[in-house]
Amino acid sequence: PVIYILDILGSVIPDKYAAVGSGAEIAVGVLEEGYRENLSLEEAKDLVTRAIKSAISRDAISGDGVDFLIITKDGIREESIKF
Repeated sequence: PVIYILDILGSVIPDKYAAVGSGAEIAVGVLEEGYRENLSLEEAKDLVTRAIKSAISRDAISGDGVDFLIITKDGIREESIKF
């Protein structure tokens, strides 16, 4: 799987993970530390949750939760976690 990021200059950048927004630099640090190939869905959700919590704790406008859009061969579903 690949994620494409559209940066503020209009460049399309492929990657394995990404974060955008005011807390992105903080979140990316957590993602870089914890990402590995073949994470289970639960491991990936835990990693994303830790990244967002880290950003929120250091950036007041980073939000108050996580919204997941989970895409699998069986379909698409949404999940939300509020902090």
